[in-house]
Amino acid sequence: MLSKCKKIKRVIVTLKPDLAKTVEFSERARNFSIELLYHTAEETKWHTVISPFGVWTLLTSVSIGATDTSRKQLVEALILPKKQQVLIDGYKKLTNAVLKTGTPEVELKSRNFLFGDSNFLMKSEFTKSVQRNFGAIINRLNFKSNTAADTANNVIKNSGLKVTNVFKPNDFDDSKMILTNVISFKAYWKTPFNVSDTKVSPFYDENGNKVGDVNMMYLEDTPPYSSFDEIQASILELPYGDEDESKYSFLVILPDPGTTVANVYSRLTDISLDDIFEKLASDIELYGMTSVVINVPRFKISSNFILNRPLFKMGIKDIFDPGAANFKDITETNNVFISAVVHNAVIEVTETGTVASAATYAYFADRARPSVFNANRPFIYMVLEKTTNTILFSGVYTKPSIF
Repeated sequence: MLSKCKKIKRVIVTLKPDLAKTVEFSERARNFSIELLYHTAEETKWHTVISPFGVWTLLTSVSIGATDTSRKQLVEALILPKKQQVLIDGYKKLTNAVLKTGTPEVELKSRNFLFGDSNFLMKSEFTKSVQRNFGAIINRLNFKSNTAADTANNVIKNSGLKVTNVFKPNDFDDSKMILTNVISFKAYWKTPFNVSDTKVSPFYDENGNKVGDVNMMYLEDTPPYSSFDEIQASILELPYGDEDESKYSFLVILPDPGTTVANVYSRLTDISLDDIFEKLASDIELYGMTSVVINVPRFKISSNFILNRPLFKMGIKDIFDPGAANFKDITETNNVFISAVVHNAVIEVTETGTVASAATYAYFADRARPSVFNANRPFIYMVLEKTTNTILFSGVYTKPSIF
């Protein structure tokens, strides 16, 4: 992740309270998430999955070891408090709220790991802070050993996370430290789709041209649903778990005909998730629960990309520059910088629920409710923890395939 004199191969994050303060702090993560999602979607031509919560967690922990402009840029882009203790307290409250599932139908685990080369000197104050405040499991390894990747993978496996092969042998080349966040999510729908109703159906692009086929899932239910004129899209919420008020849900944002996902995404910078959920709730209060025929593709998306350019567009620049990066709160070694932040993510959406994991390497009064919500054209999706409005996973579906 961080390296001496040359470069760091990568920084790796893998993903498979006082309530008022928690919510306020979560807005910081949400604002960062929306912007990161936009720039990342642009990089991937609008077909992607990412775990913004995982990336935010990683870079927040990196920020406590950064100094001068390196820290300033991270604080501004991540929308973090300037006072470190306020940052740490807010981080703890937010992550505790997000990770308490309260139902066996939802599995959500997140752990931090710090792997340091055996001959790389890190300041004890930094390692203690990462361990105490970010819950990191710290391990010293011989990064030159050909078994370093296997050893690190076993540490993660033995922590209880169902994520395998996070590291490859060359992840440790020229590296001195790898800070890793691993997050995995598996959940079952509150109302599952019937597998026997799934059928192959056409999928269209934003101009109405057929671009392929998908396995289209079918469900008739009374979910929260609304037409949201401000973002020119319809919004559908599918909850997870069997609780009356589920903490976790899958949000589908389907642009109106003639509106692009890029246009809707740009409008999300002005509309908060609170606004969306308030609209869904107010429509239910005004009109009651209305039956809706739901068509959503069964899909799996895998993404593997470098986040340097999206982060650079967000103002995080110095940490990638060997002449400008400053991590004096981590080590006295000069010329330590991040060569790449690499993000790997996978999401599966099926009739029974959703499975997702990710790895980030830092190397209205009138209501227009159609009877059918048919996601047979490009759409935005989000997996959310609702008490804090934290975006765990999100992306865009534009390229159909049979899954």
